[in-house]
Amino acid sequence: MANRFFLVLCACLLWASQAYGSTADLMCERSQPVLVGGDVAIDNVIELVWRGRSYRMQRVGTTTGVQRFEDPISRLIWISTPSKSMLLDGGKGEPIVSECRLLSSGSALR
Repeated sequence: MANRFFLVLCACLLWASQAYGSTADLMCERSQPVLVGGDVAIDNVIELVWRGRSYRMQRVGTTTGVQRFEDPISRLIWISTPSKSMLLDGGKGEPIVSECRLLSSGSALR
């Protein structure tokens, strides 16, 4: 089962890197990996891969300077600050995973 998850994750990462040219590997609390394709600082759309599924996230403007992206279908919300990121359930208004931090260099995600 773990190998299948890894293959799906790799395929999504490859697609995201080709589509957006920049990817970030993040590790969140309880060792949950999240992959982000795109640059949260400048792109209006990013591709987020979590639990083997890919989500197309649209930028939402904020007054605080925090980078916020939402997927209207799944109602997931991705919040990114310079020090960490988190994934929220927009329907419930609760965090799903938090304390997400960059694992690899070579990404424009900060």
